[in-house]
Amino acid sequence: MAEKTTNGRADNGFPPMMLPFGLEALMEMNRPALSAMADVNGKVYENIATMNKNWVAFVNRRLKEDFAMPKQLAACKTVQEMYGVYTDFFQTAVTDYQSEFEQLSKLGKTMAEDAAQAMQTRLEETNRTTRSHS
Repeated sequence: MAEKTTNGRADNGFPPMMLPFGLEALMEMNRPALSAMADVNGKVYENIATMNKNWVAFVNRRLKEDFAMPKQLAACKTVQEMYGVYTDFFQTAVTDYQSEFEQLSKLGKTMAEDAAQAMQTRLEETNRTTRSHS
């Protein structure tokens, strides 16, 4: 026996859900929250883009130094020169990574502060709007 369908959907025995108000009213009711989330997402996106840009620049710098090391080692004539190349390389690498992670931590902190500030601003605007309509 063929299954009854309505608009291509199977009939589950429940009547269609009736909303007490239209979609426009529902959207208007949620507009402050949606606007706040759009602001927060914009701030987060900007900060993530900055973090990614900094990370890519850092990786490019480190790769150049990493790939230059074998050439420097090949030019060494004594064990002491090799030791100096390795020492300089590792000291520079540690300093570079430490500096980069500090910078990424600062950017992460900025991202959290920007998101919190955007939420706070929207909350205050919503409270003012609610009070003015009351």
